[in-house]
Amino acid sequence: MRYRKVAGALLAAACLFGATTASVAASTAATQTSAAAMQMSQADEEFVGMMIPHHYQALVMSRMAPGRSNNQELLALASRIDVEQELEIGMMQNWQMWNGLEVTNAEEAYHHLLMHDPAHAEEMGMATPAEMAQLSAASGTAFDVLYLQLMIEHHEGALDMIIDVLINGSDEIVQWMASDMGVTQQTQIEHMKEMLADLT
Repeated sequence: MRYRKVAGALLAAACLFGATTASVAASTAATQTSAAAMQMSQADEEFVGMMIPHHYQALVMSRMAPGRSNNQELLALASRIDVEQELEIGMMQNWQMWNGLEVTNAEEAYHHLLMHDPAHAEEMGMATPAEMAQLSAASGTAFDVLYLQLMIEHHEGALDMIIDVLINGSDEIVQWMASDMGVTQQTQIEHMKEMLADLT
């Protein structure tokens, strides 16, 4: 995708940004002022509105794992993704509330996106309904391989969204959230690629 070539450099910069601003962002998030809210751009609003249903699909995928996989490494990864992305959904919904925006219902937005804008969902690296059905029907190593393949694509789609908002967004809290997500998901992509290589 269009920003993939610069992802490493931008995420390194984002990591540095996050390290220097995380404590400030965390302490001010609950009392964000109207002046700060005025700094919000359309890119910030669109990023959060789309990342919430994007994250929700990761929850759906990861919650399939306990009943279908016996791979302890994959089960641990799926559990970690589930916890992390559920917390991030809550953070993004809180950001919408603080800024006077309509709060996105994660499940409803996810189903609406797949039904009414599947091309956009695929552009964001999301699995199609057919792929989700295939994942749900799989078990054992077949599930593990497909889960990793789909989640790598899912994370890579998120990185494109993250890079876009780091370039075009202006809200301090969104910049902090995006940079933190980016570092986490890039690390998980590398881990999943190693796991996939061991299984195939």
